[in-house]
Amino acid sequence: MVKAYSLDELRRVFRNAAGNNCKKLFEKRDNGIRFIFNRQSFNKIGCDKSINNSVVRGFTVIDHFKVAANVKELFDNSEVVAQWNKKKKARTETYYLCRCKIRDDCYAWMRVTTWGKDEGYIDMYLSKDGE
Repeated sequence: MVKAYSLDELRRVFRNAAGNNCKKLFEKRDNGIRFIFNRQSFNKIGCDKSINNSVVRGFTVIDHFKVAANVKELFDNSEVVAQWNKKKKARTETYYLCRCKIRDDCYAWMRVTTWGKDEGYIDMYLSKDGE
């Protein structure tokens, strides 16, 4: 018999599994990406919008959180496929779209938003399409 987990339980397990990344530097020197993994990253990865992006692409909520638990490794092994800037009132934010191939039919897509010195966050969803 397989235990059914609630969304709150899955978020808690994810936070525990990925907790060793909290306050660690995520960096890709070649692309200028640099930010400290923080609570906002946890919240973005575990939010309904990110989960739903994975689900509509054919993955389960459990798949989403299992993959997300390795977000640092995914980020380190990803390639930057797009970059753009957006001017806000108080700052200019830089956005990076990163892609990591997990297997032939599974890609982790990560949107990284940075501003200032080491400030930013990462979001993630799963897709069967690498393009």
